[in-house]
Amino acid sequence: MPRAAPVILALCGVLLIGAVPLFAQKGTIEDLCRLHGIGSDESVQRIKNAFLDAEKSGITEEELYPFVEDILKHKLDCGQMVRVLAATTKLRLVGLPYFVVFSKVREGVAKEAPPALVVEAAESKLKTLTEARDVLRSLESKGYRVRDFQNAAVIVSSYIDRGYTAGEMVRQIRKKGIEGAGFAALSGVLEKPVKRRER
Repeated sequence: MPRAAPVILALCGVLLIGAVPLFAQKGTIEDLCRLHGIGSDESVQRIKNAFLDAEKSGITEEELYPFVEDILKHKLDCGQMVRVLAATTKLRLVGLPYFVVFSKVREGVAKEAPPALVVEAAESKLKTLTEARDVLRSLESKGYRVRDFQNAAVIVSSYIDRGYTAGEMVRQIRKKGIEGAGFAALSGVLEKPVKRRER
């Protein structure tokens, strides 16, 4: 039995050494920032605060950490990083589909777009999704029922991206109906209920 002890210890050592990379894969946000060239303590703290704000808004660390890693690899600076996280957080706080910003940013990163354009795309998506929410609320006040708010917001924002204004969309849908106004993509997520005057 005593001879088996060194073998068991050696095996445990191998298992522990093998497990280290698994735990080392994900460090802190501070480590991640420094790994990708964000050097000053102030910049690291600003990014960490923006990360924590995003977490408090309800976005999980499992979603955020790889997203931040992708952005840092693309060499966004501290200010740009904070702006992207702030756009994402604002969307989450008002119940809009924040994951659209994740997709937009990752698309820019994949295309190797300049960091400034990646940030602009994220903030532009925040703007059009916010306008989309206003369109949907306006339509709800006119008797339309939004069956899937998240998807409807994404669809409306895509129309706004194409040049439609929020006011124009509401006017056209009220006047011609969803499909008649040329917004057929909304027909699965938005419906005009039958009017009832029984109250």
